[in-house]
Amino acid sequence: MTNSPAAWLNWLEARNKTFANPTGFLAITNLVWLNHDPQSIQGISGSWWSEGHTVFVTNSATGNHSWTVEPRGEISFDYDDIKVELASRNGQLIVRPRDPNSQLLKSFDGVITFDYNPYYSVAARLELNDAPKEVVVGSVIEGMTHAYISPGALVFELGGAEHRLTAFDKANSEDLTVYFKDTTSGTVTYGTGRSVSAFHQADGSYILDFNFSGNFPCSYTDFATCPVSPVENKLNIAIEAGEKKPLYRNTVEGLKSQVAQ
Repeated sequence: MTNSPAAWLNWLEARNKTFANPTGFLAITNLVWLNHDPQSIQGISGSWWSEGHTVFVTNSATGNHSWTVEPRGEISFDYDDIKVELASRNGQLIVRPRDPNSQLLKSFDGVITFDYNPYYSVAARLELNDAPKEVVVGSVIEGMTHAYISPGALVFELGGAEHRLTAFDKANSEDLTVYFKDTTSGTVTYGTGRSVSAFHQADGSYILDFNFSGNFPCSYTDFATCPVSPVENKLNIAIEAGEKKPLYRNTVEGLKSQVAQ
């Protein structure tokens, strides 16, 4: 991937397709944490509970069923004319109905971004740790954590100062992933941070193009378990590039505006 306005437009098109997916995160209408006690779930039939790594439903419209979910894994299937996801998160099983007729999905009219600005495309060098280390970060779900492997920190200059961001390995790639916050976080951009890739170059350096900074699904919905950026990855400058805060958010009370009145 190259950092150019044309590549950015392709990225933007891909982001729109991702969020417009009729079975994607904007289609999720609920998130239920299962335990041994059978419970009903709004939007789908039956009584649901879990035992170990297995989810059970009984007295549903299509009979009794069970599914086994691998630790930290997920499965999805057609159920009651919609897609249902089962996932293992933080040692517990969850159910997320994904309804293509969700109010949030119907309201989606494309991601909102700053205009492409080459000022926010910078060269970075990787300062390696003595050895790759596991970095644990928090989650939008209280008490839940995520762990990633970090080879080191990306160091770059922007706005007349030097900055550094802890970077994470990206599967099957020499590129790296960065979760970060800046002074726009919580106002113009989403509060828990954004994600951007650092593109590996032939000379061993990286291109960190903040125009490709994307929101986590939790920017749109309460029904996600996204990570938050590492505490050390708060930049003291405004990154006016990439995706802005979405207009609407899906909550347990329904669709809510995220635009200041």
